[in-house]
Amino acid sequence: MNRNPKEKFARIDIRVNQKDKDKIKQLAEKCNLSISEYLVQRALGYEPRTVLPDVFFDFYNKLCELCNTVGFTPEAENKLLSLIDEIHTELLLPRKEDMRKWQPPDSGLSKTG
Repeated sequence: MNRNPKEKFARIDIRVNQKDKDKIKQLAEKCNLSISEYLVQRALGYEPRTVLPDVFFDFYNKLCELCNTVGFTPEAENKLLSLIDEIHTELLLPRKEDMRKWQPPDSGLSKTG
């Protein structure tokens, strides 16, 4: 997430038991994020991605290279480009969760009746 270096940060303190803290830390490390950044992304509706192994990036780069250097038919090239875009979107880009499932129900007095 882009941060403005001149932006002042507010502090939010939470209390969790050690088991929960260890689990959160483990999840953050899998995404190569600090605990704070992991929790901010989750709270804002993002699904942080697990960092993929280097072998994935080697494969992805070779696939892109292949697309740029080998002569394909237009149909085959379009299919390959579509596959590369799908891989990029599904495995690399941050994804936003549907936050409606986290919205609390309306409260207060019923307006019917």
